[in-house]
Amino acid sequence: MKKALTIAGSDNSGGAGIQADLKVFSAFGVYGMSAITAITVQNSLGVISTYPVEPEILYSQISSVAEDIGIDAAKTGMLMNKENVEVVYKTQQKYKFPLIVDTVIKSKNGRFLLEEDAIEMLIKKIIPISLIITPNKDEAEVITGKEISSIEDMKRAAIEIKKMGVDIVIIKGGHLPQDKTVTDVVLHEDEFIFLTYPFVDTKNTHGTGCTFSAAITALIAKGVKPLKAIRIARAYVQGAIENSLKTGQGTGSLNHFWTVM
Repeated sequence: MKKALTIAGSDNSGGAGIQADLKVFSAFGVYGMSAITAITVQNSLGVISTYPVEPEILYSQISSVAEDIGIDAAKTGMLMNKENVEVVYKTQQKYKFPLIVDTVIKSKNGRFLLEEDAIEMLIKKIIPISLIITPNKDEAEVITGKEISSIEDMKRAAIEIKKMGVDIVIIKGGHLPQDKTVTDVVLHEDEFIFLTYPFVDTKNTHGTGCTFSAAITALIAKGVKPLKAIRIARAYVQGAIENSLKTGQGTGSLNHFWTVM
């Protein structure tokens, strides 16, 4: 049994964060572990409040499982502050696990989930040690400081982010639908790969980024090659959106177990 760790915030509504990541790990048959960076209060209408975990506690959560159970791959989600970013950097350098970074910067209702000074540290310390990074359009704009309004802009942003040291960049296109399709731009070495899927007209998209990065992490933990892992994960997310669940009055959740239901 391979082991995957999610380093992220707790979403009490169950659609994103730690809760979603653990569902995805189970769906892919890996043993899921967690290190909680923050506790959020939220529901389908959005994030109401956030409470960060002390960095010493976060460090202990990661080190305790690394030294006993082992980590075949890990992912980050909501890190919230620069102290937690520093903990991720230190533990990855110490335990050398493959790291997939979901750049959680803002919630869907516009609340910042990563403090401004932490964004700079993420760019300087976390991106260079990452295997794969998965920003959406808005997050890529924050990281690069440049507006993205086309596939060509996504390609330019991927090149700029890759220069920061990460192996593989995926700019997700869900916030930039094109002719009833969505295209994710993948940059691996010097090659662009375009993953295009039908745009699904639904409100039930809570936790899409968490789900995608968690699926990649599970597959990397199982030894799947990165590009194949990305393709499988993207197909899985498409199915989870197409079979999504109306949970609450606002943005509903993906169906993480659509493949077995």
